[in-house]
Amino acid sequence: MKRSCLSFVAALLLAALSAGPGSGNTTAAKEILASISGFVRDATNGEPLPYANVYLAGTKLGTLTTLRGYFVIPHLEAGRYLCTVSLLGYQRWQSEILLRAGVDTLLAVTLLPGSIEMGEVTKTAQRERFEREVHISTASLTMRQLQLVPMLAEADVFRTLQLLPGVVSRSDYSSQLYVRGGSPDQNLVLLDGVSVYNPFHLGGVFSTFNVDAIKELEFLSGGFPVEYGGRLSSVLAITNREGDTKHYRGAGSISLLSARALAEGPLPSGSFLIAGRRTYFDQVFKHTRYAFPYYFYDFQGKINLDLSQRHRLTLSGFYGDDVLDFSAEGDDESEVDVDLDWTWGNRTTSLTWRWIIRPDLFSETILSRSRFDNDLDAAVEGSGTASLTLNNHITDYSAKADINYFGIHGHSIKAGMAASGLEFRYGIAIDEYRLFAYTAQPALQAFYLQDHWQPRPRLQLNTGVRLEHYTLGDRWSLAPRLGLQYQLAPNLALKATYGHYAQYLTTVASDEQNFSLMDLWMPISKNYKPQTANHYVVGVEWWLPHDLLFTLEGYLKTFNGLLDLNENGIASDPSDDYFVAEGTARGMELLLKRQQGPLQGWLGYSWGITKRRMGQQSYYPKYDRRHSFHVVLNRTLGRKWTLGMVFSYGSGMPYTPKPGKYVRYEWDIEQNMLSGHLVDRPGAKNSARFPLYHRMDVSLRREGRLFGVSASPYLQVINLYNHKNVFYYFWDHDANPSRLTTVSMFPLLPTLGVDFAF
Repeated sequence: MKRSCLSFVAALLLAALSAGPGSGNTTAAKEILASISGFVRDATNGEPLPYANVYLAGTKLGTLTTLRGYFVIPHLEAGRYLCTVSLLGYQRWQSEILLRAGVDTLLAVTLLPGSIEMGEVTKTAQRERFEREVHISTASLTMRQLQLVPMLAEADVFRTLQLLPGVVSRSDYSSQLYVRGGSPDQNLVLLDGVSVYNPFHLGGVFSTFNVDAIKELEFLSGGFPVEYGGRLSSVLAITNREGDTKHYRGAGSISLLSARALAEGPLPSGSFLIAGRRTYFDQVFKHTRYAFPYYFYDFQGKINLDLSQRHRLTLSGFYGDDVLDFSAEGDDESEVDVDLDWTWGNRTTSLTWRWIIRPDLFSETILSRSRFDNDLDAAVEGSGTASLTLNNHITDYSAKADINYFGIHGHSIKAGMAASGLEFRYGIAIDEYRLFAYTAQPALQAFYLQDHWQPRPRLQLNTGVRLEHYTLGDRWSLAPRLGLQYQLAPNLALKATYGHYAQYLTTVASDEQNFSLMDLWMPISKNYKPQTANHYVVGVEWWLPHDLLFTLEGYLKTFNGLLDLNENGIASDPSDDYFVAEGTARGMELLLKRQQGPLQGWLGYSWGITKRRMGQQSYYPKYDRRHSFHVVLNRTLGRKWTLGMVFSYGSGMPYTPKPGKYVRYEWDIEQNMLSGHLVDRPGAKNSARFPLYHRMDVSLRREGRLFGVSASPYLQVINLYNHKNVFYYFWDHDANPSRLTTVSMFPLLPTLGVDFAF
């Protein structure tokens, strides 16, 4: 089986990579043809422009630029052509090109920002993708769209994604994403192609990513293609800006929470960008009675160097930490002194080599290192001295190589391979006595091949296969993927996709916990099969008048081999402390979106049912939410004022009720007697539901200038009408009789800030 799978994939890769420019075109085999290729960039800063429309006037020949701004139109006869490039928000670019037989013409196109001329029909990038790609269960957001959504203190990637259909949030205190019935560890988070394992600050309240540096993010909530693997539910691919190649620029922001700064500019044959962020409550209250012992920071940078027209190197990195430094001294000798030093954070570094082998053959290779560190040192001094040391380290060394081939008429082929070497280390020690130590070093390899084929003008197909190998247990997985799009009318398309997915990592998390500071990742041991899921998605996309986009999608996901933490388990290998479950998730999502004009935003609704089965027990996980509704609007008021509003509604999510209590007796060694205390008697797992959730957030922003610097002050109010959404319930048995206590989520929270640029 292994040999046949490897032989099959190797044959497909060799076929794709050895195909000549005229492999699928008889005419091209007889004639010496030409091609046009190149990059499209913003004329003001040199940033690549993805999904720009490039076409030859008077013909039916054209294409879209890739995420890197690259395009190629192959198989052209010699002659004169009027090449046109257009993108919403930019002036149209046109140039007459003389093509000679056998010559590949390389263009460097720069577009100037500008308004749309009256009577001119200009399409958005999303509209272009609708016409030219199989585009399903995918949402794209730009930096500007992220900045305009009202958020706590500052713009946030994950909290904005929580407002999309199919994405559920457990609480106001967590940015974690529950996508179409999947848990947070089933989401693949990539920053410039590098995996990030714990992309949160302050236990999930804020995301790790600084939106000032983001160029675009793409969120795939189902049916994602073969280039992505290792997760079951979704992919979040974040692309940072490359940096201004024309001018030195700076930008920043100050809010009640943090300060951010960014600098960018040209380098010889390239550009750079650096951005940083830090909270400052610890400094503001440093010498007061209200000393705040916690802060977080993150820093990221990017350097691009064009070695030639065909070769580019990009070095990028991200570094961030959460730091909790707490000390407390007792008032007298009977009390204890506590000293706590806890640091956790991410480090990512990557080197990317982009090579245009020839106009119709484009490759990209990424070498990366991703590391998550969690180190805790605690000391308690009183009548005696005790110390606790805890460490958790994840290191991921990865290499990935993609080749994109456009040389066969009607086809766009992507082939690639990826390899990751992982190391997991955990340890707990008390007074230098090691209680627990665990180390694992699994490896993962993958080969994939995908063909985007347009057999007819209205029909597009994505077919692909991914072969994965996991070293623990010598596991192999063959994952086919299929997507199709049929254009029923010029503005209406039917879409469907199927995909099989496997996951080899999991987190040490229980369905019962309400809050955790971070995810503790574990590799799946050889004693378990990989977790798997099948995605079935069908939908329609309809472009309406007034720049409105309507999508309706239905989905079914089946899960097998899911691992749920056995909290009572005691094993020498912590990756063996799990129950095995299976499950299903099904639902429907509706989205109405507008991206242009004075009123922009979206309305999203989703209905879904998620169910798990473990042995003979069936239950709804804690993130099962039947109904979710979100309204996200931004209205330009005139005189440079912008009003933003978010309204969220969600039906109640499950929890395990505590209908009774009992006395638990334990032998008190010091008193030499039995002692008892009241504890909860739980009911059926997740058999009750919290009340419905609803909240409104608003923001008011004004664009302007202050002391010659572009400045945008803003006011944001979270939970405008101060609704008491329930976080969780607990019984206080110290009261007599026992009292049920409600813990609420965010109250009304106003925040102020200002963004600036120079």
